[in-house]
Amino acid sequence: MALRRVAAWLCLGMLAAGCSSEKPKAREVQAPMVRDVNPLLRETIHAEATFLNTEPVLVSGYGIVVGLRGTGGEPNLPEPIAATLEREMQLRGISGTNRDGSAISGKSPREILRDPNVAVVLVQAAIPPGSPKGKRFDAYVTALNASSLDGGTLWTTELRVGDATTFGRAQERVIAAAGGPLFVNPFADPGRESEGPSRKSGRVLGGGVVTNPVGIALMMGNTSHARARSIVSAINTRFPSGRGDSGPIARGVSGQAIELSVPARYRDKPAEFLEVVKYLRFDATPAPVAARRYIEALKAEPGLSSELGAALLALGDAAVPFVRELYDHPEPVPQLTGLMVGAKLNDARSSSFLRELAKSGSGVQRLEAIALLGEIDAGPSVDMTLREIMGETELSIRVAAYEALAGRAERLNAARRAAVLSGVGAGTHREALTGWGANEAAVQGVQRRVVAGKFLVDIVPVGEPLIYVTQQDRPRIVLFGEGMEIANPAVIPVWEDRLLIKRDAGESTASILWRGPGMDRATTHSVRATIPDLIEFLAREAFPGDTQSGLNLTYSEVIGVLDAVQRAGGTAAAMTTERNKLKADLLTAAAAGQVRHRPETPADREVVVVREPASLKGDAPGTDDTPRIVPIVPANPEKPKKN
Repeated sequence: MALRRVAAWLCLGMLAAGCSSEKPKAREVQAPMVRDVNPLLRETIHAEATFLNTEPVLVSGYGIVVGLRGTGGEPNLPEPIAATLEREMQLRGISGTNRDGSAISGKSPREILRDPNVAVVLVQAAIPPGSPKGKRFDAYVTALNASSLDGGTLWTTELRVGDATTFGRAQERVIAAAGGPLFVNPFADPGRESEGPSRKSGRVLGGGVVTNPVGIALMMGNTSHARARSIVSAINTRFPSGRGDSGPIARGVSGQAIELSVPARYRDKPAEFLEVVKYLRFDATPAPVAARRYIEALKAEPGLSSELGAALLALGDAAVPFVRELYDHPEPVPQLTGLMVGAKLNDARSSSFLRELAKSGSGVQRLEAIALLGEIDAGPSVDMTLREIMGETELSIRVAAYEALAGRAERLNAARRAAVLSGVGAGTHREALTGWGANEAAVQGVQRRVVAGKFLVDIVPVGEPLIYVTQQDRPRIVLFGEGMEIANPAVIPVWEDRLLIKRDAGESTASILWRGPGMDRATTHSVRATIPDLIEFLAREAFPGDTQSGLNLTYSEVIGVLDAVQRAGGTAAAMTTERNKLKADLLTAAAAGQVRHRPETPADREVVVVREPASLKGDAPGTDDTPRIVPIVPANPEKPKKN
């Protein structure tokens, strides 16, 4: 009977399976992916998923630069590129006929390309990963048929993923555009392109804009709808959508894929956002329990400070009570990590420790503390500390303090601008449009002027005289110290006497003798003998009937004049400039490497290249890219001629 019952059950089983006599096929079972991560971080997103599209995106395209001074239109332009641009101009209805008053008015697309005031250029940029729509960036421009790009303006150019291609070849998607005035090497004579540094390349500072963002994706190592939902929930809980966001930050696509967008408030620091998401927990561990574990691990293993710092940030405000015990930790790494987390989570209690460290810490500690002070909202005491530091003698410290203070002011005014545009709170439309308060209004102890709509001049009336110029993002000239006057008396020749600045003894004004490109005779002008007034005169464009005169020079040309004035001893100020790293970013992006657009460690900080006043001596700059302060002194500096 027992055997009959077994047989009956077997028969029923076969009937349930369709009474098939075929043997069941073996199924392939994929082993679950297990990442090699620290046990403390096992339940973070990093242990479960891989980020895609987190490297900088190389974009490029062929464009047209106009407004040159007879240095373009060379006949060596490859025919495929010429044909591509002609087709683009025809499709867009662009020709000289619809640009009345310009030097190319009435010309066909082919004639425009051959015009000596026009250049065809290759435009390239490295767009930071996760950059949202509207994110601005610098673009690098290289002339293809011109000896100089000086004075030129790039027409709006579409930028596609990858290398630039011509008509008839496979085209990648357009994700950005770039256009605007060019910044070329400011330390070369614009009338002597064949001598000294090349002027065949330049940059459009802040002239690029993302139009069609490349999204970021998370791919689960193991397909699981439940775990994917948990990750989506964890991300959206930690980063709820706010002003400027089009929807939830994370969206589940399947049990294996999650779409991720960068929140609007992280527009300028997408890498920081991605690092926090990477170490976000999605399990049921209470945040205080996780925070305690992270703090103890950080004290025991400072080498894990980067990962544990991001993990603490991922916990949000729940981590603040625990990181406070690190603010006065005797070891620098745990202390700086705790202060970093506290500052980024806007814990006002961290500000007093950061202010002390910024004033009396070691070199690296000071730079870190100053940068963090720029991020925290802790009232006027932070502004006072940064102003005090700007008066010190160490140039890298002064510049770092200025950048932190300027960042605080810009963030404050962005909030005011948002309030104005939403109809909430006090403010004016003027403040909303200028980006940093009314013109010449003191904000956070710094005066800002918008000069001729071309660049910014920030006046910082503390410390020894110093001229600091930027080569990235928005063009800025920063004047430190008081008494920024042209030497008295002085005769300063610029560009082989085509520009002559002369100040007679006892005079409050300076005479400017100018013979620009194509001018048969020189013109004479008079300006107040101060560096701010000289800058404004050089940049201003004079119109018929205008009571104020000006030379309408570009940002790079203005810097070139200041360079000549400083070299000749025409000012007591030292001069510093950012070292440009855009070209290195492009090379890295082209090689599909990771470009770090924001400093991640003290060694990654932007380099400031420094030239002391002509009366001082120093070593010549090196040629490597090691971050450091480099004195630059001309071999035989000219002395101002006296009457």
